[in-house]
Amino acid sequence: MAINENANFTQAEQLEQWSTKAVVSLSASLVFGRARASEIAQPLLMALFSLTANDYEKALKILVKIDDFSVKRIFLEQFKQSYILSTGSEDFSALIEKVDFSNRQMSDRYDTALLKLFNENDKNTELLSKSLKALPITAKRLALKRLSSKEFETFKRVKITGKKVRNKQNLLSRDTGEPAWYWLWVLIFIVLVTLVVAYI
Repeated sequence: MAINENANFTQAEQLEQWSTKAVVSLSASLVFGRARASEIAQPLLMALFSLTANDYEKALKILVKIDDFSVKRIFLEQFKQSYILSTGSEDFSALIEKVDFSNRQMSDRYDTALLKLFNENDKNTELLSKSLKALPITAKRLALKRLSSKEFETFKRVKITGKKVRNKQNLLSRDTGEPAWYWLWVLIFIVLVTLVVAYI
């Protein structure tokens, strides 16, 4: 028990140190403008997520406690995107990128990521909405709007149909492939036996 308490105390100290140093660094960078401060905020947030083992709620609580409003605002603006980068989620990354749905390649990448997340949440819109809390508000709204669109429904049908066809093709290829390989090995065996008999 004492070991766990000591470990928690150590993390609490580290988080307090991060908060103090991060506020000082970001305050100083504001002299060079908000754009520069935003650039500096991202690596600072990545360090915070590293300390909290990508615990979204714990990291957010640290930011909420910051007294300097200007610093807190910049951190909160960069928070969700930095969290996504920190977790390395390709699906979330696809949903925060600018997407032109008239571009087939871009829309397919977006819809693929959205469909994967939808399936992971048991095809439940409410569950998906909760899991999308890590997205910026505009990105989350776009994802939920796209989810109920006719284009996405068509995409889902095509994916499901394509998967069924591929499964049938795989079954057919296995069914027809195994006998072919069997007879090939039989033929090789016969040739080898014939050669051995001939030399004897």
